[in-house]
Amino acid sequence: MFLDRQSLWRHLRQWEKLAAEAEGPFRLRFGTLFVADADSAREILVDSADRYIQQSGFFRLGPEPLPQALRTAASHELLRALSHHDLHALFDVDDAIHELSDSRGHLRHQRWGVRLVRRYFAPVIAHHRHTALNSLVDAYVESSVIADDVVGRVVTPSHRSVRRIRAGFAEQLRRLPARETEAEAAATLATTATDADADVRDLVDVVLGLRGELTPADRAQLLQRLILSMVGFTGVALEWVVLLGIQHGYNTPAVRPDQVRSLVRETLRLYPTAWRLVREAATDHEIRGVPVSKGEHVMIGTHAIHRSGAVWDRPPDFDPSRWERLTDDQRRAFLPFGKGAEMCPANGFALKALEHLGHLILHGYRGTVRIRKRTPHARTLLAPPAGWTRLTRSG
Repeated sequence: MFLDRQSLWRHLRQWEKLAAEAEGPFRLRFGTLFVADADSAREILVDSADRYIQQSGFFRLGPEPLPQALRTAASHELLRALSHHDLHALFDVDDAIHELSDSRGHLRHQRWGVRLVRRYFAPVIAHHRHTALNSLVDAYVESSVIADDVVGRVVTPSHRSVRRIRAGFAEQLRRLPARETEAEAAATLATTATDADADVRDLVDVVLGLRGELTPADRAQLLQRLILSMVGFTGVALEWVVLLGIQHGYNTPAVRPDQVRSLVRETLRLYPTAWRLVREAATDHEIRGVPVSKGEHVMIGTHAIHRSGAVWDRPPDFDPSRWERLTDDQRRAFLPFGKGAEMCPANGFALKALEHLGHLILHGYRGTVRIRKRTPHARTLLAPPAGWTRLTRSG
C-alpha cells in the first residue's frame, strides 16, 4: 500500500490530524479502517485478538504465521541465544564507527545504524559460522533491510537478489546438521560434563531447532525475518537516538545511563520505527461502534497514538523527562513493539541494546548532525531525514 512512493511521512502527518479530529476509528480515503486510540488498539491486539487472523511479522512463512506453539518456542530459543553472549564486552564501538564512516568521517543516515547494529549482534546472528553464511547475512542487510525496508528503492533488482539470498541461506542451512531433538539432547547431557553443545548460540540454531515439517527454504525465510527484527528495527531506532541525543544536549561525557533510558523511550514515542500495525479481521464485528467485515484490514497508527493530545502533554515536544512521571494511560498508549501475543520479538533485547549503544556513543563521542531534508523518511520503517552524523572521540 503506497509503497511505490519514496516516503509516506506526509500521509502519516495527515492521518495524525484526522485522528485528532475523530472520536474513534475512522476510514481513510482508500477505505482502510484507521485506529488511533490506545483503547481500540488494545482491543484489537489483546482483548479481542481472536477476532483477527493470527499474525506475526517475523515468525511466519509468506502470509501464514507459524503455529502459536512454534512461535513461543522460537521466542524462547531467541532469548537463550542472546544469553550466550556478552555483547557489551564483545563489541568494539570505535572500530565499528571507523569502518562505517566515509572518507570525511560522515555516517550516512538511513544506513549507518543498521550496519552498526548488524556488527553488534553478529555473534547472535551466526556465531562462528562459515564465512559464506555471514556473507549472505551482509548481502541481505544491504539489499533488503537497507535498500528496501529503510530507503525504499522499489524499482531495482533488490527483490530478485533477496530471493537469490534466501536460496543461498537454504543451501547453507541444508549443509548444517539439524539440532538434536529434546530426547537426544537429554541423552547427551546425561553423558557429558557440560551442556555447551546443547545450547542455542545464534539465530541459525533457533531456525534449525524448530520442530515440524519445515524445509530448508522455510527456515531460510524465518532466518531472514529474524534478522530484520534484530537489525532493521533496532538500527533505525539507534540513528534516531543518536541524532536526537546530539540535537538536545545528551552528547556529553556527563550523560547518565538513566538519562539515555528516558531518551530512548521518548525517541520511540515520537518516531516509532514500526509506525503502523495491520491486522486482518477473521469475523464480522465492531470496533467502538464501527463495523468491521471479515477479511478487512485494520491499520493501527502507532505514530498517531504516540502523538495524541488526549494522552500526552505537549505531544509534539521532545521531552524525555516525561518518562519519570508516566500515567497509566500513557503506559497503555506506548506501542513501539505492539502488544499481546504477536508483539515484535525484538521487544526487550532491542531496548537494552539501544540503551547500551546510545550511552556508549553519546558518552564517548562529540557529535555533529547535518540534515539535507526536513522530514523523516517513512517506508516500511520510519527513518531519520537524509543527511549525516559525524562522531569524534571525546578527549
